[in-house]
Amino acid sequence: MPERTEANIVAAPRSSEEVEHIVVMERLHRYNHGLPCGAGALHRHLQAQALHPMPSVRRIGNILTRYALTHGRTGWYEGDQLDWLPASAQVPVERRKHFSMIDCCRQ
Repeated sequence: MPERTEANIVAAPRSSEEVEHIVVMERLHRYNHGLPCGAGALHRHLQAQALHPMPSVRRIGNILTRYALTHGRTGWYEGDQLDWLPASAQVPVERRKHFSMIDCCRQ
């Protein structure tokens, strides 16, 4: 898969939902390619790509937590035993978000 370029990400200002989806997709892309994929690394990467509006490192961290993309995880899964996660990564079921490439890419 080719490296993401400015043309892939930069466009007119995006909605907060679009920015959230970009953060999730970039995190999964970087994770799958063995690249740094924490909140700080994602912020630097997206800043270099001139994403607008640019989410803060804290906002990116919150997005990653809600989608269960921290601690080497790739999402929420039915029946997961999550007792081993630190309190900062525990998210109540009603606040968890799930990402679907099918849903996010519909026109």
